[in-house]
Order: sequence, then structure tokens, then C-alpha cells
Amino acid sequence: MTTARSFPPSIPGPFRSAASRYRGVLGRPGAPQFFLAAALARLGVAMTGLGLLFSIQHATGSFAVAGAGTGAFALAEAVVGPQIARLIDRWGQTATVPVAVLVHVSAVIVAITTAGPAPIGITLATVVIAGAAIPQPGALSAARWSRLLPEPEALRTAFSLEANVNDVVFLSGPILVTLMSSLLAPCAGSAAAGILVAAGCVTLSLQRSTAPLPRRRPERGADTHRSTLLAPPFLAALGVNLGLGCFFGAVPLLVTAAATTEGRQPFIGLVLALSSAASIVAGALYGAMRSTPRPQTVQLIASVVLTLAVLVGTVWPTLLGLAIMLLVGGTAIAPLLASSSQIVQATVVPQELTQGFTWINSASAAGIAASAALTGWLVAQGGVEASMPTLTVLVLIAVASAGFAQARAKAGRRREDVSLKPHR
Repeated sequence: MTTARSFPPSIPGPFRSAASRYRGVLGRPGAPQFFLAAALARLGVAMTGLGLLFSIQHATGSFAVAGAGTGAFALAEAVVGPQIARLIDRWGQTATVPVAVLVHVSAVIVAITTAGPAPIGITLATVVIAGAAIPQPGALSAARWSRLLPEPEALRTAFSLEANVNDVVFLSGPILVTLMSSLLAPCAGSAAAGILVAAGCVTLSLQRSTAPLPRRRPERGADTHRSTLLAPPFLAALGVNLGLGCFFGAVPLLVTAAATTEGRQPFIGLVLALSSAASIVAGALYGAMRSTPRPQTVQLIASVVLTLAVLVGTVWPTLLGLAIMLLVGGTAIAPLLASSSQIVQATVVPQELTQGFTWINSASAAGIAASAALTGWLVAQGGVEASMPTLTVLVLIAVASAGFAQARAKAGRRREDVSLKPHR
């Protein structure tokens, strides 16, 4: 009698082990359904900002108005997103997400149809509403994984998978929206983004079996005076993601400026894709490992790698130097994102979990906004060379935050060791 094989014998053992780990988390009841729905919605989110930029610019003929609109959208998303997440934690995904989707899609439709004929203030107001109401499918999916997987190692694999999806959608989303807006109609990208967000989020919200339970009232015995969102490990993870966002915000401007100066504009997209490609590989490896250091240690190591990569760009501020920076720095991105989700899951109580995952996104968005504005000004003043030292300082926020978290973790373990020693 022969036994069935899960993998062909030609596949090496480590790859079989990695595949089995990912198959293990996706094989849980309900996991493939909400994972795919969230991935679809995340692709729409990745297309939304650029789609609005194309739509508003074409309708108004002004890049200034379009830039103000996308900036207002991002700011509203970062500021109001955690408050929407608070409602989701309280009332549940099924009750709240469809309402948020309805408000978001309606605001996008009004924005792209009234841009141009209507006063600029109305366009910006509707864009702010669209950004404030857009759901965060990554946070919604992470909250479901936290309920579905009690094992820390399985959660690490799931969060690594989420980080990889994040890289894929933010690599492919801008390409798709650019093609659609260029080849079909200026508003086609925005329309497709809205459809993807609506279809993915509504499909996700209707899957009740894996949805986190609503927390309409504090659990009996819970401390209602101090939020776990103020816990030092969580605040340190916010600092790490703020520094990572600074890297995200500066990179497109730096690469574009270097390529323009050297006359190599056709290579911009290829160079920018290097960080996503490296992050996908690193994320897949991180999720497949049998064991890893504590998440705080992973964050410290990855933050140092990211800083060293930026130093390469500082010493060698050319397109080739920036390409090496992105290739090396990209290996830190997925481990930072996955370990941040691990820290949120381990630190934040269930009734604040969606808020925790959303605040991580908001911290990154704040870093992107601040870094993009500062880098743009520095590039205009003195080129790439003038910008790189500042980016190094901004990325050190991540190292400092991760170092703080690691120091606290070590101090906590020392106190535990002392308390366990027998008293003489």
C-alpha cells in the first residue's frame, strides 16, 4: 500500500516545511475566506489615493488641488481611522464596516463627480470624509487572526502573510490605477478602487464565524481607567512604525530626484520595486521559521538593518546607491510589520484590538506625511545629498523605540528571575 504525499519528493525539506506552515494557518476554518476578502479590499485601499489624485487633477487641471486632496485624504485616514476602529471594537465588524463602506464610497463618488464644477472647498470636504470613513482591512483581518489562532508561532506566520500581502498590493495597486486611469478614463482608477474596497470589506464583514466578538461593555473585572493602548510596548511599536513611515515617505522622492538628475527616469519604477521584492522574500522567510527571537528583539535587529541601509544611501547618494539601500532596507520591512502585529496582539486587550492594529497604520501614515513634506523641501533645496542625513535621523526613531522596548523587556525578565529565586 502506498501513502499519499503532500509535496513532490523533488521539493527540498525547508521549502516543504515553509509551505506546510502557511497551509496550516490558511487551513483553519474560515481563514481563506476572510483572508482573500481582506486582500481584495487592501488592493482597493492601495489604489484609492492615487486614483483620487488622477481624478481631481484631470477635473480641475491643478496639481496643487489634487495634491491637497490626497494629502487631506491621508491625514483624515490617519486621524479618524482609530476612532472608526473603536466603534468596530465596540459594535463588531458586521454592524459597523458596511456603514463605513457606504459613507466612504458615497464620498468618493461625490468627490470625483463634483471636482471641477463645484468649489474647491466642497471637493476637499468630500475627500476628507472619504479618508475618514475608509475601513482598514489589514486591521480587520489581523483582529480575526488573533481570535482564530491561539498559538504564537501560528500567529507569526499569519502576520507575515499579511505583511506580504501588504507589499504585493502596494506594489501592484499604483500600477493598476495608473493603467486604468491612463487607458480607460481619469476616474476609472477611483471607480475600480471603490468597487474593490466595497466588495472586499462587505464580504469580510458578513463572515460572522471568524469575526471578533463585539465588546459593548467592559468585561467584568477589567480595568476601565487605563487603556492598554498606553502600554509601553505598544507605544514603542508606534515609534518603530513612525520611523518606518519616514522611510516610506522619503524613498519615492529620493529615487525620482536621483533618476531625474542622472537622466535615468525609466528605471524609477524598477528601483522602487526592489524594496517590495526584498520585503516579500524576508516576510516569507520570517513566517516560515520554526522559531524566532522575541518580537521586540526582531524589531531592534530590523530597525538597525534599515538604518544601515539608509547610511548606504547617505554615503552613496546616486541611483545605484539608493537601489542598494532599498534592496537591503526592504529585508527589514516585513519583519517590522509582522512583529508589530505580534506586539499588538500580545499587549492590547481584545476590546481594543482593532484600534491597536489601526494605530500602527496611523503611525506609519504620519511618518509618511511628515517625511514626504520634509524630503520634498530638502530635495528642492539641495538635491538627494541634502536629504539623506535627515532621513537617517528620522529612521533612528525606529531604532530608539525598538531599543527602548528591548531594554524594558530585559528589565522585566530580570525582575521575574529575581522573584523566582528562593529567599534565604
